[in-house]
Amino acid sequence: MKNTLISFIFFFPLLCTTSRASSLQVVASIKPIHSIVASIMNGVGKPSLLVKGNSSPHEYSLHPSDTMMLKNADIIFWLGSEMEFFLVKPLDYVDKQSNIITLSNSPNLHKITLPQKQQDHHHGGAVVYDMHLWLSPINAKHMAHIIAKELIKNDPKNKEIYTKNEEDFGTKLDKLDKELHDILLPVQGKKIIVSHGAYRYFEKHYNLQIIDSVMPNTILLGAKSLQRIKDKIVSGKVSCLFYEPEFDSKIIQSIANNTGIIVGMLDPEGLLLPEGSDLYFQLLRNLSKSIAQNCIS
Repeated sequence: MKNTLISFIFFFPLLCTTSRASSLQVVASIKPIHSIVASIMNGVGKPSLLVKGNSSPHEYSLHPSDTMMLKNADIIFWLGSEMEFFLVKPLDYVDKQSNIITLSNSPNLHKITLPQKQQDHHHGGAVVYDMHLWLSPINAKHMAHIIAKELIKNDPKNKEIYTKNEEDFGTKLDKLDKELHDILLPVQGKKIIVSHGAYRYFEKHYNLQIIDSVMPNTILLGAKSLQRIKDKIVSGKVSCLFYEPEFDSKIIQSIANNTGIIVGMLDPEGLLLPEGSDLYFQLLRNLSKSIAQNCIS
């Protein structure tokens, strides 16, 4: 009897842990989305990531292992065709289309329409939004809710954990958001130029002034437009200029060499960060610190 009791005490925690574990196969497209999914799945399982390391979703091609990952997935989280175009055709072959969650389709997300010049770059005539939706903490909380809801629907036995994780994510993000507002307060009013037109949500949320970009989409500006940017810098109207690890920085460095502008680095997709639940928070913190450090003269 004594041995039986000891065995029960020893194995009971293991049984509890096993009951929480999920066999759910979850795939996320890019690092920021994967990070939010990982936060909501904490203590239950780990989602798989498609675009790993410092690979860019703008230029990514699926590997055979990625195709198998999609085939075996119970849930696939992605933003949509304007961000992960490489997924459009492969997702057509997924057996259960209802398991594909296009986060950008949510009516609760705040979406910013691209300027008309960039609308013309896209075909089809439909209104095109800036798809860097995660750069708004408000949008991130909405996406966390969508993710938690889908996980609960597919794995109801772990509803309490998913719900608690969503609450914890929101609390942690609210705390960070306040910290970042304080960090960026001295930068409000400073004029900023970035390499890539990815920061509309971040700019609006933190009341920044990003007045131009070297690459409004993923296409480099022509000589005339680049000269316009140089003229803005020379006139003294710009405090700082930023490049990204995703794109060639030679043009940015050339502009800096010719004008003496302070140059910093921004990583809006977390390409240089290790994947996982902490990535999203570190991504926002790094953006804020880099802007503050390089734009306050």
